[in-house]
Amino acid sequence: MSQPFVLNQFPDLPPEVVQAFSAQQKALEHTKFEASVERAARQHEQALVAEKEAFISELKALIEKLEGQVQDCRRTKFGPKSERLDPAQLELALEDLETAIAETQAQIEAVEERLAASATDPEKKALRKTRKARRALSV
Repeated sequence: MSQPFVLNQFPDLPPEVVQAFSAQQKALEHTKFEASVERAARQHEQALVAEKEAFISELKALIEKLEGQVQDCRRTKFGPKSERLDPAQLELALEDLETAIAETQAQIEAVEERLAASATDPEKKALRKTRKARRALSV
């Protein structure tokens, strides 16, 4: 940037010119301030968008995992007889599903806590707290 212009070097300038120059300097400073505020707002918005995109991809992965668990459960319960397991193998498969369900429920709770922490509206926070009182998935 260039060095600031000093009017003291020109003592014989008319007062109108000095006032106009002062007004121009104030307008320039105001414009610079507005530009810096706008830049900061844009950076903040970009950070929020990136955070939300990461959160959305995490939720999509969780949804895919849940859909896979539902498909496995349906296949095990309603599959053709040739694909059905004997009772001992079915119990092992169900134990694995219960473990996966517990892990998924822990992930869901973590996601709900993040949602509650990011919520700014008090009504949204109250809504999130009421959602926690869910019953466990039964197989």
